[in-house]
Amino acid sequence: MRTNYRYIRPSFLEIVKKPNLKVAVVIACRDGQDKLDLVLAALKEQTYPAALFTVYIIDDGSVKALVLPKIRPAKTKLIKFKNKDRAWGKTLATNFAVSTLKEDVLWFLDADMVVEPDHLSHHMKWHHYADDFVVLGWKRFVGDWSYTPELLGSELRNGSFSTLHKVSEGKDSWELLIKGTDDLRAPSLESFRALVGATFSISRKNWNSLGGYNPIFTTGEDNELGWRALLGGMRFVPERQALSWHLGISTVEVHTDTVIAHNRPLFAHHVPAMSYLRANDQLTWTVPENYIVADCRSMPAESFKNMVNEFLADESGQARFILIGNWKALTARYKVTEDSLKELREINRWIAGDSRFSCEESASEKKLLISEILQRFDEPSTPFFYFTEGAIDPVIRFAALRHRISKSGNGLEGVVDSKDQRTFVIYAPALGRANRAGGNVYRNIQELWGMRWSEISQVDFSKSLSTNNLLPLVRIAFRAAKKIRNLSDFTKLLKKARQVLKKTISK
Repeated sequence: MRTNYRYIRPSFLEIVKKPNLKVAVVIACRDGQDKLDLVLAALKEQTYPAALFTVYIIDDGSVKALVLPKIRPAKTKLIKFKNKDRAWGKTLATNFAVSTLKEDVLWFLDADMVVEPDHLSHHMKWHHYADDFVVLGWKRFVGDWSYTPELLGSELRNGSFSTLHKVSEGKDSWELLIKGTDDLRAPSLESFRALVGATFSISRKNWNSLGGYNPIFTTGEDNELGWRALLGGMRFVPERQALSWHLGISTVEVHTDTVIAHNRPLFAHHVPAMSYLRANDQLTWTVPENYIVADCRSMPAESFKNMVNEFLADESGQARFILIGNWKALTARYKVTEDSLKELREINRWIAGDSRFSCEESASEKKLLISEILQRFDEPSTPFFYFTEGAIDPVIRFAALRHRISKSGNGLEGVVDSKDQRTFVIYAPALGRANRAGGNVYRNIQELWGMRWSEISQVDFSKSLSTNNLLPLVRIAFRAAKKIRNLSDFTKLLKKARQVLKKTISK
């Protein structure tokens, strides 16, 4: 596997002259035979070797069963996904079909996309270069078209793709996200939104490691997958030469309010970066923003409570805790006035009945190795992992550590006290990349993302707000402001901005 530092990648790649990777083109479709015929006609003209790609059409319970048209790629197969009460929709249909595929790369394409002949070749040049890319095609929306599959094929062979439509429009918010992150070379946690399902490709190995689409999402499954791919340390590439026409305006654009209302609860539960969806709600979220491993074997109860209370004060972010200690020893007979385990016992009593805490048994007195700590960070949708141990210095503020890592861009930021007690935070994308690279995970974080250790006295734990925090908020505000049509919309935007700004300052 070819690895790079953080999100560095070549500025340009030529189409591979002698490719060898096999591709599964996955198209989930319900009804829409006419558009599908055009999609297949365009795929027939792809310059990527026909022997290396197979098109899989998944019929997701069409009222009138889909059929394979005459004009199609040589290797095209139709998969019937039989709908049941709890088994229907693009998400489950796609997971079902992909589970049996063996190709090297999966290219997901919507059933209303007419692609330029070199489209797949532009995707595949990245996958031939390295196996950690998620490649995003470039699309324009069109409202009208009159060509038949036969005429479309002829136009594409004549090099007339760009003149098929004189009037088209892009997705402003998506293109602003791409531009504002230097084509995703400098992504933030917000950049998960870049992954949309219309045309993207990923290695089958990485798709499987992510677990495919989250089955509880009926729509928005692509964005949620993007969140997990981002945290997995994968590099997103918006390939501007992989051009396509989207036949018709997207469902989200036509029914914006309805779709947003439908997706809001699920995104709030599963994507902590969308913290504004969690504001003012006293719910327990499925995925916490913070995951803490605390070695409690020599931790005073007071230190424990101070640490926990800081995390739990963040109601929208929330936290989950793994507590390491000799918990079994607490069942033995003891004398209240001579209790050698009184601190651990008090910790155990404070957390009793709270599902946010899990206890891990360790009777050993040996200091945890860094490799042993990293193995415990296994929550795929949580963006920040923390470790702390012993008598935590009261000057430490975990929010300041998070601010420090967000500002530096490092994969790990840690502090050590005079007793060699460690407290550190890890950025999930750095850990994801390090795990996939193989070998020593700690060394991989250092080499692929960067890390910094400091003595506690060298760190300013006062909270502050940098321009790095503000710029993403400003971009979001500008995008939202463009959609304002009346005073009530402005009031809602102002209220949301106050909530997000308050949360950011607290970090």
